[in-house]
Amino acid sequence: MTCVRLIRRTRLSALLCLSVTPIAEAGTIVEVQTSFGNFYLEIDEKSAPVTGGNFLNYVRSGRYNNTFIHGAVGGSLIRGGGYTYTNCADGPQRIELDDPIPLEDTGLSNLNGTIAALRPSSELNGATSEWFINLGADTTLDTQDGGYAVFGRVLGDGLEVVRNISLANFVRLGFFLETPTSNYFQSTVNCQQFSRDNLILVLMSVVNEDSLAATASFDAVSESLEVNVDLGADGFIRVPFAVTVSDEQTLISARLESVVDLQQPVPNMASYDANSGRLTLPSIGIDGEARYRNVVFELSDSTSATFVLRSFE
Repeated sequence: MTCVRLIRRTRLSALLCLSVTPIAEAGTIVEVQTSFGNFYLEIDEKSAPVTGGNFLNYVRSGRYNNTFIHGAVGGSLIRGGGYTYTNCADGPQRIELDDPIPLEDTGLSNLNGTIAALRPSSELNGATSEWFINLGADTTLDTQDGGYAVFGRVLGDGLEVVRNISLANFVRLGFFLETPTSNYFQSTVNCQQFSRDNLILVLMSVVNEDSLAATASFDAVSESLEVNVDLGADGFIRVPFAVTVSDEQTLISARLESVVDLQQPVPNMASYDANSGRLTLPSIGIDGEARYRNVVFELSDSTSATFVLRSFE
């Protein structure tokens, strides 16, 4: 390991040394607006350049706009990205498709909150526009029918929206679309009574694609570390920490009075596990450049919200 002192005599760098390994790029963030509420996705283009890039092509072209959630397994997953619906006479219509993409080994697993490419079970290289979001871990999908490629994840409290969609009222819209709807209660569609207003409609847009964004930024003058944190069901916040060195340990203490609520996520957010007390930062930036990665702090004093540095790569 090569140790690099990037800022002379700063408290943060006093106990950090860094292997000369490139910082992982942050994923593009997509806002998904639905008639059941909004949520955010982070697309892992580093692990899934083909599958993630394919999804973002559909987002940027606007072809996911005015699509609807076209399938669900209550409490387990939702499916979307395939169809629009304008009126009874025309029925569901396929969106304009790009060529199918090859099945990609992304190294990501079908865990709770992940998004994966949906394809015909018999066509390994048949994925186009459709996607599904997992509610709960279903690692059998990593290998079933050859596997289904994961390419991103739901951020923050978005899984609550996804779960509510998966449990909504269902109707059969054609022979293969069992569709969650917002207010339709009949098991069989009466076409004259049904409209697109009953469907759970979707709009998508890219809101942040700063691939070099750091999770946290360190200011050597004030000796403070500002961290963007994904708190899951409690949303997104920016927390300033005071950095000190005590007994050969690097400590950070949250300035709770200065916490800021974020209206939307930013790439590469830190995560906090309340059970283990671990705060994990994918990267730390100094002078606008990401320097350290996979930095783990552990809660040492809950009263003062102080964490001790445990590891980094």
